[in-house]
Amino acid sequence: MNQSAKLENVINFINTHEIDFIDSKYVLYGRTDATNISLFLFGGLGALSMKQYIMILGKSHLTLILLSMKGDFKEDFLVISYDDIFDISFNEGVFTNVFTFYTENEKLKIRCNKKILGMHWQKANMASCLNHPAIAKYV
Repeated sequence: MNQSAKLENVINFINTHEIDFIDSKYVLYGRTDATNISLFLFGGLGALSMKQYIMILGKSHLTLILLSMKGDFKEDFLVISYDDIFDISFNEGVFTNVFTFYTENEKLKIRCNKKILGMHWQKANMASCLNHPAIAKYV
């Protein structure tokens, strides 16, 4: 249960699945919010359409590992090449920062809390991720 809270578990998952990876300082927990359509159609149950990810900024790819509602790893991940991303925006909030990745086909908005109980690495990694070469050239 909640395997993703420990950075060691995340690194083991990355190594097992041979995911593009540089360093543990480029790993963040993030989520996508429920769409307005799902909230309109299903009310409060529309929040179940939220997705949780472990975001990994690698050498040449952004990888999003899908998590279950309990925080366990699913065997499903999304890999986006930095060549496919034509713009990245970053908005700093009081409690949550938002990364928006623009590709030709979609706009992917990932919300990353600044601090998370049980994930002490999140705060330190947030600053490191902003200095990642792929992010720094846009932000």
